[in-house]
Amino acid sequence: MEKMFEVFPSTDAQKVSLAAFTLEDDARRWWMMIREGNPDLTWARFLELFYDKHFPLSVRNRKATEFQMLTQGSKTVAEYDRAFTELARYAPHMVGNEYMKARKFESGLRGPIQDQVNLLNVPTYAGVLDKAILAEANLNKSQSSGKSQRKRQTYDNREEEADPNDAEEKTVEDGPNNANQEGGTRPTCPSCGKLYFGVCLRATGACFGCGERGHRIKDCPKVKTKDDKKR
Repeated sequence: MEKMFEVFPSTDAQKVSLAAFTLEDDARRWWMMIREGNPDLTWARFLELFYDKHFPLSVRNRKATEFQMLTQGSKTVAEYDRAFTELARYAPHMVGNEYMKARKFESGLRGPIQDQVNLLNVPTYAGVLDKAILAEANLNKSQSSGKSQRKRQTYDNREEEADPNDAEEKTVEDGPNNANQEGGTRPTCPSCGKLYFGVCLRATGACFGCGERGHRIKDCPKVKTKDDKKR
């Protein structure tokens, strides 16, 4: 009703009559009781009586405290903006002008977003909101990029761990060259983390079949020769 009165100026009596016309159920019954004892009710007095009945001071104080403690938390910037706008009307002393409103909104932003926004010292609420939305989008993009990179690294590590030469490496490490040392405790190789005596072929880049460098066991000419003879 107050929004309508900004467009259509009205007298106090007209404001009361129009507002009373919109009341329903309990509010309508409340109006029927008080109008008899208040024949010349002003708009200011009508609002005072209305809020005392339907929106007690204790509730308004609680809303003001809720606004004072409001922070973004796990909400998006848009969700935080909606909560901020809804509660700000209960604490007008905290948002008396654009600068105060901007600083209050900025102080409740989540840490990483606030760090980017407060450096700009934007003087208006709309400006702070705009910068906060941009900062949130940039952070989300950065986090998504980081997750993709970590997934790729995990995939690459799994591919490396699944190297088919691992089985052949174990065969070479446990081969006859180490047989004379079976009685001792096998040390842990610092390169591949496995237990065996001798030189780690993985660390030297040597072939697991013949021990020579320059090729892998799948391309080893000596292993192929042995396989051909078996056939």
